[in-house]
Amino acid sequence: MRRRDLAWIGLGGSALFAYAVADIVVALQAGAATLRHAWPLWTFGLPGALLGLGGLAGNLLARLCLSRAFAPFLKALPLSLVQRRRMAAVAACALGIPIVVLVAATIGFGCFVIAKPLAPVWGLGAAILFGAGFCATAVLHLRSARDPVRIGNSELARDPGGHRPLLGPFDRAAPAWLSSWAWGLPAGRVTLSWRLVGAAMLFGLVAVVAASISLVRHDAVPAAMVALTGGVLVFMLSARFHPLGSPVLRTAPLGFARAWLRLARLPLQLSVAYFLLPAGAALAAEPSAWAMPLASGFWLMVLNGAYAVFAAYFMTAPFVAALSFLGAIAYTSYESLEYGRTVVIGFAALVLFLWYRAQRRYRHG
Repeated sequence: MRRRDLAWIGLGGSALFAYAVADIVVALQAGAATLRHAWPLWTFGLPGALLGLGGLAGNLLARLCLSRAFAPFLKALPLSLVQRRRMAAVAACALGIPIVVLVAATIGFGCFVIAKPLAPVWGLGAAILFGAGFCATAVLHLRSARDPVRIGNSELARDPGGHRPLLGPFDRAAPAWLSSWAWGLPAGRVTLSWRLVGAAMLFGLVAVVAASISLVRHDAVPAAMVALTGGVLVFMLSARFHPLGSPVLRTAPLGFARAWLRLARLPLQLSVAYFLLPAGAALAAEPSAWAMPLASGFWLMVLNGAYAVFAAYFMTAPFVAALSFLGAIAYTSYESLEYGRTVVIGFAALVLFLWYRAQRRYRHG
């Protein structure tokens, strides 16, 4: 890394982190009495959140470590599937232990700030709960791992000539192979999995519940909020921009803007398709508040476009792109409470800067 990059990360990141910690400490001290006596938070809320976050972190880190265990530079080595799993497990542990320690220190420090009795014990308990969720999902993901090289070869053997992608009716613009490549679909096929089915059921259930609440109460707010939030999440989960770093795509007669729009088209269609059901329910529940679904649709397009820029900049790390995007949104929303809507100008400047850097990297490598 260049010294300028290290300076930006070290000095700028430290200043922002110190500012955020100071604000958090002030907020915790202001609500210390309420937090100490909120027994549902300490009995159900905090343990459930720690288990869920640990499970999410374990799943993401296990996937990351497995992707590196099957990296192209390791394909020439005579490593078995068991050895690659062991390598990924060691890497996951090396990454997971500091995160568990950080969670314990954070919870313990928060309890100390609000004068919660036995703050070190609460920190230790938080580490145990987070570590349990982390280990459970990481072990399940590592044990279910299969060799992607053999799977890809078997798919090609069954379909040597290739077929039209299953998503072809929604994916027409040239080059026709781009979205299938971005999603890693063998021969363009969408294979059903428990993860895909579970996500579809969860998003569908949330949309139906929000639409029902709006129709019963004649209030457009629940359905409109779910339409916006769910549409953005669908876009974030389905968008893939790593082909922007491929020499095959960069040497093709295809500009950055066209390739970027091409990769964003299919996720945008899925996002809008999910948005329409709760937005239509919000409009039917309260026709006089037609401006709310319309504004939700406008912000859906704006947020999807902003995340597409983040994903193009962090093209090989969608988790980092999502974390950075959500962090920027949260920071902008928080600062807007004090400085007003002018803070949005800073967020827009950040998006334009990331677009410029991603475009230069696409053109010049």
